[in-house]
Amino acid sequence: MQAYIAGKPLLSTTDWPSKVSCVIFFVGCNLRCRFCFNGPLLEFLDQYKIGLEELYPELEPNQYLIDGIIATGGEPTLQPNPLKALAEWAKQNGLEFGLMTNGTRPDVVQELIEMNLVDYIAVDLKTVPDRTEYVKVTQTAGDILGQVNKTINLLKSSKISYEFRTTLVPSLIDTLEQLDLIRQWAGSKNYVLQQFRPAKTVLDSSLNRAFTPEELTRFTRYAHPHKIITRF
Repeated sequence: MQAYIAGKPLLSTTDWPSKVSCVIFFVGCNLRCRFCFNGPLLEFLDQYKIGLEELYPELEPNQYLIDGIIATGGEPTLQPNPLKALAEWAKQNGLEFGLMTNGTRPDVVQELIEMNLVDYIAVDLKTVPDRTEYVKVTQTAGDILGQVNKTINLLKSSKISYEFRTTLVPSLIDTLEQLDLIRQWAGSKNYVLQQFRPAKTVLDSSLNRAFTPEELTRFTRYAHPHKIITRF
């Protein structure tokens, strides 16, 4: 089976909380988020096309060192068949399977859950639940917000482990009022704040700084009473 995948699997202790995982980068994305630092992975270029079976020998040596495999991107749900095949391989080899997604393909998420192929899903909530703001931040038109909302409700009604994450970006997602709206949308349970880290590959070059530790203090103070997780 052909798939668009970038680079070699990476061992990680941070992408899946409390798990050691192998991270697989799926190429291609349907959004163009201004703060995205994976710009090179957004297009389905032939240079990234591989046979999925070529990936398994690279995973096998780490099979007994890791808890699971996690798919990120790009947006993995744009390649549903390779994604399901990778999940099936993980399960057949005694590994858990996780997914990082922008939440715009609830149909794929639902199928993974119904097939018992996924153990953990992290959804990036890009900004406040307002259609105009979502289009502004993701630079993509269409009913993105409606699809993300379906994914949120799907996970809340499921029994699998999940997180909702928001990236704090100076001048873009940086007010407590915004966080209040997102928190009320997603709920405080399993809600995570993470920090934007500038890089040369960020789509919007004007977003070129991270919050200082001093600036992050107000977000930490906000998070504590709401039981929000911070990863700064």
